Amino acid sequence: MKRAHIERLARLALVAWVWHTVATTSMTAVAAPTSMIGADTQAAEMPEFRRNDAGIQFYRFGIDQDALSGAPDQSALNQPLDNAARLFVRGSHFYRAGPDGRANSGDDTRVRLYGINLSFATNFPSDADAVRLAKRLRKLGFNAVRLHHMDTSPGTQDNPPRSLLTPGPYPSFNPTALARLRNFIGVLRQEGIYVNLNLHVGYRFRPAIDQLPPLDNKAQETELGAPVHVYYPRMVALQEDFARQLIRALDLRGNPALAMVEINNESSLLAAWQRREWSAAVPKAYEPELKKQWQAWVMRRYGSYAKACGAWQTCSGDAAPPLLTPTDADYAASKIVQWRDKLDGKLRALATRLLGPTDPGIPSNAGEAVRLRDFLQFLADTDRAYFERIRRVVHEETDPLVPVTGTQMGYGGVLNFDSQAGMDYIDEHFYIDHPDYPGKAWDRYDWRLRDSAASGGEILRILGLSLRRDARKPFVVSEFNQPFPNRQSSEIQPLMAAIAAAQDWDGLFFFDYMDGDNWSDTPSAFTLSGDWGKFAQTGQSALIFRRGLVAPLPTQINVPLQQQARLAIASVRDIGAFDTHLAVASGVTPELASQARVAIDVNGTPQGKQTPIAANATLHSPNGQFDYAPLQRMIELRTDQMRAFIGFLQTRKAGDAAVSASLVGKGRGFASIVITSLDNRKLEASRHVLVSLAAAVTGTQAGSAPQRPKEIVRYKNDSQWMTLEADPGITGRPSGARDVEGPVWMERSQVQLSLRTQARRASVYPLDGSGKRMAALGANRVSLAGGVLTVLMEADAAEASPWYEVVADE
Repeated sequence: MKRAHIERLARLALVAWVWHTVATTSMTAVAAPTSMIGADTQAAEMPEFRRNDAGIQFYRFGIDQDALSGAPDQSALNQPLDNAARLFVRGSHFYRAGPDGRANSGDDTRVRLYGINLSFATNFPSDADAVRLAKRLRKLGFNAVRLHHMDTSPGTQDNPPRSLLTPGPYPSFNPTALARLRNFIGVLRQEGIYVNLNLHVGYRFRPAIDQLPPLDNKAQETELGAPVHVYYPRMVALQEDFARQLIRALDLRGNPALAMVEINNESSLLAAWQRREWSAAVPKAYEPELKKQWQAWVMRRYGSYAKACGAWQTCSGDAAPPLLTPTDADYAASKIVQWRDKLDGKLRALATRLLGPTDPGIPSNAGEAVRLRDFLQFLADTDRAYFERIRRVVHEETDPLVPVTGTQMGYGGVLNFDSQAGMDYIDEHFYIDHPDYPGKAWDRYDWRLRDSAASGGEILRILGLSLRRDARKPFVVSEFNQPFPNRQSSEIQPLMAAIAAAQDWDGLFFFDYMDGDNWSDTPSAFTLSGDWGKFAQTGQSALIFRRGLVAPLPTQINVPLQQQARLAIASVRDIGAFDTHLAVASGVTPELASQARVAIDVNGTPQGKQTPIAANATLHSPNGQFDYAPLQRMIELRTDQMRAFIGFLQTRKAGDAAVSASLVGKGRGFASIVITSLDNRKLEASRHVLVSLAAAVTGTQAGSAPQRPKEIVRYKNDSQWMTLEADPGITGRPSGARDVEGPVWMERSQVQLSLRTQARRASVYPLDGSGKRMAALGANRVSLAGGVLTVLMEADAAEASPWYEVVADE
């Protein structure tokens, strides 16, 4: 994710001093284990709930990731990866080769990847730390990691390295980094964890060092994500060299740990055009090269410049056409679209109501529009040539079966269906409530967020991801998160897992575990480590997706999107053009993904419209597994082996006679409650059940005495935006830093849960931070009568935990 990338780069200066003191210290020394009641100051205090200024109660909790065992430990999902585990694409899904080691034979089996991103130094642990980290990830149910940001920060640091690269001419490799990563991949393989190898993520070409033409304004390096490297021949050749050397150094040929390869993170010529980042993509000294390629494309298409001019009606004679710029797109719009683009707010809404929505997928015959569509097709073809050239290198160095993708669908839009036609799978990124920086970019002490919730409407965006899927190929979301300090962020993993399972997607990768600058166990922006609300529901989310606790929806709907419609949509400067086209032309909106598996058919012929689903209608999946009540901001998941209640329960009782839940006492009314069978039985018959409860998580306000939870407050008294309260000693700034101090506090979710059961007796244990059972809840908390087990959880601070284990007798 580009913003996350830049934020991390901005933080480098803030953490640089750490490396002067810990450069020779291993993770083992840096990361002291945290028990349920933590270390040092936590051990001296009795458990208690502590209220913040809004009256919300919190309790302190820490997790010892290395000692984690028992019910939360999902290690049993993984087995070491051998030749039978080699991953390949068959049809529209990933498969394992099976015992015979051959693809496309009778013993192939489906595989879904539930993974996590590793960034910067996390990719290069010492031998001891590699084992420790791999075991941590296996316990959480992850069976894949995305090796990310390995090229972003070239340097000489080697304990640990932050990059594969040194500051020398690209690609100059750090031998320590290569050795550590090669060992780490071997350790991951033994723990049953595949790798998603990222090639180009954040490396910025440097003309003076990499023997390239100068950049505009005497810039020393290309801008982050600027796709000069997509079309400039020397840069492409250098990337080929990088890929070859890296794959060989990591011994990845025939290595079953290699699940997939991603060529170019969040970058393409199409994306630069869409986002009006064109000047960074085409510096003056590089413009002649792209112009030459454009003119050659025109000649191949039309046979002469004169014929092109005749089609475009924008020129005459046989002069070579210049490069277009995004400004040219404005002239290509139809008059009605130009007129509407000048309207905004209520006037534009009124025009739409009076005249009806215009389908942006209908191409204009105007000459300017034809020229623009040609240019966009040229950009898509240029992106495609780059992707296919690097894919060819990957297959030459590894194996033709290794799945490869180009970039993310959001970085190029509908024409990425064209540019990635030769790729093996489709990839996308997704975030809820990414922080906004209203002042200086990436300002540590001036940022804000909406504190939005999937249950509050953002779930439609999750469902809408299905409309980025190519029906012919596997679909992966290689980054997703709802970053700290969003107070509803615990919902993101179980919801993504459930929707992905219902849609029958193929891979999910949470962003991220940690970036390796330090091994923090407190919440920090995007990291999972330390964000114990998300962490507590990770293993269950892995179960939901990997074991299919939510079944795929029974009906498949492939939505037609022909090439002329794709080109017309790409020609419109409207971020919602694709969604508008689908709604107008096919009656398709994101809500459809609650009723059926949905994907795009790039060769399909329109055959009527879907019946639209009314706005704010309650969504019920046809197989009864999913309910979303938008007005109540509540989501329920309901299958034989899993139930979940996610959203603003308030004081309502949610559920049915089989399983129900309600919040007790005063609070915000939000909770994410996930209940899973651990013995492969239906919940009613299960003898071993895990219940997780999560809501908001926060750190400790520095200097507070007694220690108290750090508050989320209005940003400059604006009710539409939130931020963290300012840090002590930082005056005149509206925000506190997003990497907070410990100990960690979890919002109290006092839940009364009722579960129909065949058991005659049952014990309920709150679990400590290592997953071990604390004292069983007493008769004042647990009752079993009439075949219904009723449990009151988090009634007392000494019993408070995000995990409760139910053990029943036959």
